[in-house]
Amino acid sequence: MPIVPPSKLAQLQSNTRNIRNVCVLAHVDHGKTTLSDALLATNGIISSKLAGKIRYLDSREDEQQRGITMESSGISLYHKQTESDTEYLINLIDSPGHVDFSSEVASAARLSDGALVLVDVLEGVCTQTVSVLHQAWVENVRPVLFLNKLDRMIVEWRMTPSEAYTHMQQLIEQVNAVLAGFWEGDRLAEDSRMLDEAKERWRETHGDAPMSEWYLEEKDDSHIYFSPEQGNVLFGSAIDGWAFRVNHFAQIFAEKLGILSPSKLQALMWGDYYIDPKNKHRVLNGKQLAKLYGAARVATSVPLFVQLCLNPVWQVYENAVINVDQEKIDKVIGALNVKVHPRDRRSKDSRVVLTAIMQGWLSLAQACMSAIVEQLPSPVDAQPLRLPPLVHKSPKSAAESRPPPKNDVEKALYECASGSSDAPVPLVAYIGKVVSVPRASLPDFSSGKVQADRVTMSAEEMRAKGRDAVRRELALSRDTPTGTPLSVLSPSDTASPLSSGISTPLHVEAAPEASIDSLAEAVDKQLVLKESESEDEILIGFGRLYSGTISVGDTLWAMQPKYNAKDAKTLPFLKQTTVQSLYMMMGREFVQLQSVPAGNVFGIRGIAGAILKSGTLASDAQICPNLAAIHTETFPIVRVAIEPINPQDMDKLARGLELLNQADACVQVVSQTTGEHVLVTAGELHLERCLKDLRERFAQCEIHVSEPIVPFREGIVRQSAQPGVVLGEVGSSGRLLAIISKASGK
Repeated sequence: MPIVPPSKLAQLQSNTRNIRNVCVLAHVDHGKTTLSDALLATNGIISSKLAGKIRYLDSREDEQQRGITMESSGISLYHKQTESDTEYLINLIDSPGHVDFSSEVASAARLSDGALVLVDVLEGVCTQTVSVLHQAWVENVRPVLFLNKLDRMIVEWRMTPSEAYTHMQQLIEQVNAVLAGFWEGDRLAEDSRMLDEAKERWRETHGDAPMSEWYLEEKDDSHIYFSPEQGNVLFGSAIDGWAFRVNHFAQIFAEKLGILSPSKLQALMWGDYYIDPKNKHRVLNGKQLAKLYGAARVATSVPLFVQLCLNPVWQVYENAVINVDQEKIDKVIGALNVKVHPRDRRSKDSRVVLTAIMQGWLSLAQACMSAIVEQLPSPVDAQPLRLPPLVHKSPKSAAESRPPPKNDVEKALYECASGSSDAPVPLVAYIGKVVSVPRASLPDFSSGKVQADRVTMSAEEMRAKGRDAVRRELALSRDTPTGTPLSVLSPSDTASPLSSGISTPLHVEAAPEASIDSLAEAVDKQLVLKESESEDEILIGFGRLYSGTISVGDTLWAMQPKYNAKDAKTLPFLKQTTVQSLYMMMGREFVQLQSVPAGNVFGIRGIAGAILKSGTLASDAQICPNLAAIHTETFPIVRVAIEPINPQDMDKLARGLELLNQADACVQVVSQTTGEHVLVTAGELHLERCLKDLRERFAQCEIHVSEPIVPFREGIVRQSAQPGVVLGEVGSSGRLLAIISKASGK
């Protein structure tokens, strides 16, 4: 497919109903980045032959070397539905699967409305599978399940289609059991909360009289589960470039089976449904088949899903990989009506032939994009459900009834309104994380005369230019007694080159008798200070706009999670900031934007120093809510002491640690009273990545690291109402620890 220009993607940002914000979640090595490569190939960003090999969204060198994702990264993709000829914008976020980087998963889930959850069909439900499902559950993100690596069942385990079907049935049941546990946990919490409220109301009206029986209202939970016939389960192999949903085969075989509507056949494609052995145009369930042909016939019959979906796939692998037969391969290509390049047909690598056939027949990208568009909600549909718990810090269940907005801010949030110049609406955005990127990778600093001047001019020439500007301005405005603004300087000369603060013009307060030379000396000192603060790394916020339209130059309020408009003591967590640049995130690249409408994810420069790791941006800090902080599954526990090998590099190390602390949501930097710097990370792999970044990017000096320490803490908790059981929360994750003890009898 030809490359989609960024201007086309920018146009699609204004059509909120055709936007899908999606994150890819899975356990480590379950195929997230390989899947992302296939989706990128549809936009011409990489070649389809390199999908799964180049790992485009793994931009770090250590990510490529280890073959795992360490940082979540976003990219905007174009998709056109062939059936309806409708254009969509897919904002895709690839996230890590390793437990050390769960904070990246948390930020990706907060910025998304839907998720592609990948599960390796052989490894099954792993620890991080449960974690990412819980993260999606907490953030009220609607998931689609992708059973990946079906090729391993065929080639490695040599399963028959019927065995694979039984295995996948059990796997889907395991995933659904995890979701059922989340549902029951929320229901128990809601039961306890509602019972307490009922008791309080009873005491107000009946005093100490015994309370009548109270029952929790039953709720239907069928909508939370994965079911292939509903279209929210994909089957495929990301490495071989193919995937399908049952609706694909339902559309093909509905007419052949004499079923008028493909949707009716789709409802029968999963479960105990069989084709009538005598009447090939009729589908029977297990009971009907047993009644007509006996129970023995049911045991030997092949379910509809196996016969129509799995058998053809197994035949392709049998002839192209396991027992290579060129004549049969040609027949398969003809039967499937797939176009395969002659060069691929002649290839001695059987995987090349297989991939060409499967990509032409069951396109991975097409299946995934269709599932995203059809199964996952747009921002307009998702925000009325997702935002009430974030705005009111209320339980997730409180949003199921879709509460009406209480004011104009909530109305704009729930409607995902962008507003207009004539009728603006309150702006609310959430910054999920702050990333550090090399200055040269940003378009602001890689082109144009201003950027060229910064490269070619020496520090002394820059200061001389500043002094000349002061003299020119003073000559023009000698009558100004209160101060001399350096407005004649370009923004690039007066703004701080460091992104750790708000870019504001230099302002020199002058007494009436101040001389030009003394003012020039003052400016010289400020420019030297700016030069000493200059860094090769720029801090960029990765966020989601929920209402309003954000533009370059806007002045906004940055609210950190601890800020509360009703508590004056939290004012230090509220800062004003100016939007310096806006970006469309394109993986390793950044595309500049002048404005971003509601419902989109975006990058922003100018919030460093105002938002540490995550927070809320708003046009009015008094009426706009401070959205709830991100829930994370892991916490930093591995501690090391750090010091530079060369004592003269202590300032470099301090600046590097400060930058690392802002750029990594799961890092804690502690400065001891003794002057020792302590770095706390989530695990050994996370520690290794942080130390690499310190040495090579942030501090750029050699450092000495102590042996890691994992502290163990214990405490006393309340005793539960149940005898012999002590309950307590482990950290702030809300997980319960139960200690069973025997009563002493006294």
